[in-house]
Amino acid sequence: MMRGARARVELRALRMKHTLGGPAIVLALVLGEAAVGGLAVLWLSDAWGRTRMGFFKLIGAVLASFAILAWLAARAPLLNGPATTAARAGVALLMSFAIATVVWQVLLWAGRLKASRIVGIAAVPIGIAALVTIAFDPAAASKPASAAFQLLAGALFAGAVTDGLLLGHWYLVERKLTRAPLARMNTLFLAGCGVAIVGAILGRHPGEATAQLSPLLGAGALAAYLAVGLAALCVMIGLFIRALVKEDSIQAATGLFYLAVILALAAEFAAKVRFF
Repeated sequence: MMRGARARVELRALRMKHTLGGPAIVLALVLGEAAVGGLAVLWLSDAWGRTRMGFFKLIGAVLASFAILAWLAARAPLLNGPATTAARAGVALLMSFAIATVVWQVLLWAGRLKASRIVGIAAVPIGIAALVTIAFDPAAASKPASAAFQLLAGALFAGAVTDGLLLGHWYLVERKLTRAPLARMNTLFLAGCGVAIVGAILGRHPGEATAQLSPLLGAGALAAYLAVGLAALCVMIGLFIRALVKEDSIQAATGLFYLAVILALAAEFAAKVRFF
């Protein structure tokens, strides 16, 4: 009888480890970070009133898509098997965040600018709450405070680089736009690089190789060190972008944002491979 109960407990633990170690949850975390961070950086960049509403429609469509995909990708790994209270609440908050981003866009396209801005800003704390709640899932490899810091740091990192790339392209449409919004986004990107490096170091816990993702990234602390290295390269790129923005070389700065997006997202995928 005791052996049977112990076997069920072990099987339940194995199921949790398996479902929260696959590619779906890693994809959900990175997409959720990019959506939450992108929306937060958008409002912090002071682009509202400086750029045409077309830019907010463009970036809003991208971030809303990320939010929806993050919610869909998180449902199965977090809710299948022995779902915890944190997992259920995290998925519910991700859904609420996705709905808020869609409502923001619907109001914006309907010409309700003031209402759309209110909803867009209100969506940010919902997204932050979703990431923090997921960090409190018992299956997370780090302690809740450390796990929450890793997700929020990744949100600033991934969100700022995504916004910077899209804004850089918008200068081709709105040539009279001042360089101030892009400069501020790049400053937030550099800050994101710094906290992402700290978050990757905090997440360098030992773990087993995950065949579903990459046995190489699951070996030792290689994934964490790879994330640190890629984020450090992003710091160098961010400094070059700052110099180019000062010289009004917006197209060259946007080209560097292309490289920064690739490196930043790769760093976040590496950092989140063993988050659970």
